[in-house]
Amino acid sequence: MLHPSAFTRFASPSERRVPRRQLGADDEAVLVIRPASPADESAIARLSALDEHELPRGERLIGELGGRIVAALDVRSGRAVADPFVPTSGVLELLGLRAAQVRR
Repeated sequence: MLHPSAFTRFASPSERRVPRRQLGADDEAVLVIRPASPADESAIARLSALDEHELPRGERLIGELGGRIVAALDVRSGRAVADPFVPTSGVLELLGLRAAQVRR
């Protein structure tokens, strides 16, 4: 029986995952808040699975921290999903403020 780490030798270079550095509260990562696009659906589905909540379909905002999608918010309902392994309370607060601006 092979150890799981041995399988990386058999994966093509494009399939090998590079471990992501954990984002900490003291990191000075750039935050981008933007409208979600159809290309973001898989990332939103991943966040929904991690957060164990579904996000309603509709107009959504995305919070990217350091180039990585860490939160998404439905503009109309205000429901959100976020990566539970990243400190996202500030990101969620800013997404809520932006959603209030968009609803006006």
